[in-house]
Amino acid sequence: MEKYVSSLIISFFIYGFAGWIWESFICPLMTGHKIKNSGFLNGPIVPIYGVGALVVSLLFSPSESYLSIFIEGAFVACVIEYFTSWAMEALYHRRWWDYDDKAFNVNGRVCLEGFLIFGLFSVITVKFIQPTLLSMIMVHGEVPLIMLATILCAILLVDLGITITTLANLEKRIDEFVRDAEEYAQRVLDGFEQGKKSIIEILETIRLTDSSAYQEFLKQKKFAEKRILKAFPALTNKKKK
Repeated sequence: MEKYVSSLIISFFIYGFAGWIWESFICPLMTGHKIKNSGFLNGPIVPIYGVGALVVSLLFSPSESYLSIFIEGAFVACVIEYFTSWAMEALYHRRWWDYDDKAFNVNGRVCLEGFLIFGLFSVITVKFIQPTLLSMIMVHGEVPLIMLATILCAILLVDLGITITTLANLEKRIDEFVRDAEEYAQRVLDGFEQGKKSIIEILETIRLTDSSAYQEFLKQKKFAEKRILKAFPALTNKKKK
């Protein structure tokens, strides 16, 4: 039992890392955006991918039909994403991601595009990846697997603790960051209209117009704030009523 649970935990980290690769490298390259360290945590993992992959692999059997896994897996994954969005917004009073510009979205938290992607990934995970992954992991001894799972969990908890501590008073700090960026832009940019652009657009405009001014502004800001805002630009929007 301990060996199986450890294998599931290791699977969680593998999926979380794969999700980080998808969000940080593949998606930016596909959409023409810059590569970034995506995700809530500092380390190379996006836990929601690990949770989603494990949940669908535990709920559904490879013997089920492709269509059944596609629809049910997509629904479960969307429920997880919706709840995560709601919980993080309730905690930090900010919308971490927003799909209002996507077709058939539900309160900007989930959308049809995500539903289809989640459904496809659910089929691939349940039918092919998870059975193979578990068989590859479980060929190893119980003690090494337990040790590895324990070490990975410890690292995750440390990263989570550091992240939560770093993001204390996040709402106030983001407001200050945006205000400082707008004030800085007014000083270094001609014809800048306050409130007309997002924080990411403001910083990019400063960078393209005056790279030295851009670097000088960033030197004054903490690394965590810059990383989080780059990963989640929707954070600059106020909590929706």
